[in-house]
Amino acid sequence: MGDLERGADMRKRENRREVFLRFYDFHLRHGAHPGCVYALFPWLAEHFGWSDEEALWFAFINGNTQNPVTSLLIHNAGPTPAHAAGCVDFWRTNYWNLEWDTDRRYHKKDFDKAAASYTAMMGDQAQAAFWRAAQSGGWPRMWATVTSLYTFGRLSSWSYAEYLHIFGFGCDADDMMLDDRAGSRSHRNGLCIVSGLDEYDWHQSNPAFDGVYDPDLLVELEATSGGLLAEAQARAVGEPHLRDTTRLTLESALCTYKSWHRPRRRYAGVYIDMLHNRLNKADARWGHDATDLFRQARQDTWPGYLLLEDTPTDPGLHEVKQDWYRLTGEVPVLGHEDDVFWSGFDDLVLTGGMGVLR
Repeated sequence: MGDLERGADMRKRENRREVFLRFYDFHLRHGAHPGCVYALFPWLAEHFGWSDEEALWFAFINGNTQNPVTSLLIHNAGPTPAHAAGCVDFWRTNYWNLEWDTDRRYHKKDFDKAAASYTAMMGDQAQAAFWRAAQSGGWPRMWATVTSLYTFGRLSSWSYAEYLHIFGFGCDADDMMLDDRAGSRSHRNGLCIVSGLDEYDWHQSNPAFDGVYDPDLLVELEATSGGLLAEAQARAVGEPHLRDTTRLTLESALCTYKSWHRPRRRYAGVYIDMLHNRLNKADARWGHDATDLFRQARQDTWPGYLLLEDTPTDPGLHEVKQDWYRLTGEVPVLGHEDDVFWSGFDDLVLTGGMGVLR
């Protein structure tokens, strides 16, 4: 591990690579990726004793909703593709109470068509056999298959490839697809920021850069991503999360890290906090019967300092927490497990300096 000093400005270019690697390790150990899927999916599969067919159907549903609470409600209406009609009927009947993730909200209206497309693609074949065949063709075939699904674009296809991998199907990407300029910019921006190449951060805050990358720069960034992945894998040897130390998760970690540098955006553990808010919203629509299982999963999975329900002095998804790193150079939350990161924010939470918020 590289050297970091407690009290150092973690925004400095010379510190960013090590800060990112330690954050990525945190992200992996806690399954704290977007949607908390790396923690929730295995927990749900074990709790329900899902077969491969049930697990893969849940993965497809969540590929549409990117909201595990909604996905489970739909999955309860029909646990396999053979019951797709029941899932679609439930979606139609409860349309206005079903929350899709923000990134997939425009596709909510097409769930019936997506389900019909998926079941037609499976035909009489078991999902497990279908995805093993796709997996046998390596990443090119996997990518061609997931992107052929109805309404699945670049970001949703990448996420769906992750869901398949969580359940033991599919494979890691061959590269970070950095030349796909239109498909996604967040992970490319994250690589630029980690590398100290802020002048290539394609964002409105950097109007001097027009988003046109020199091919040699993309080669350099791809090499940087490979180096980050190799070092993260070396640090994860012997740990359960080594299996998930992939380009699939590296991308979302880079996206999250990039957002540390934007006003009112992301921080370590942000998706655990967002899940808390999502459950509160679902309570109002569906009652505790729909959310108690997820609250139990939270208790079984994460330590109290990551749970807003156990830490009422933590503001959660609030500009104070969102902007702490950006404005101070201190990294909140990580100090609970890595003393070098202990921050003024953690002191405020520990002493109740912001009051009791829940």
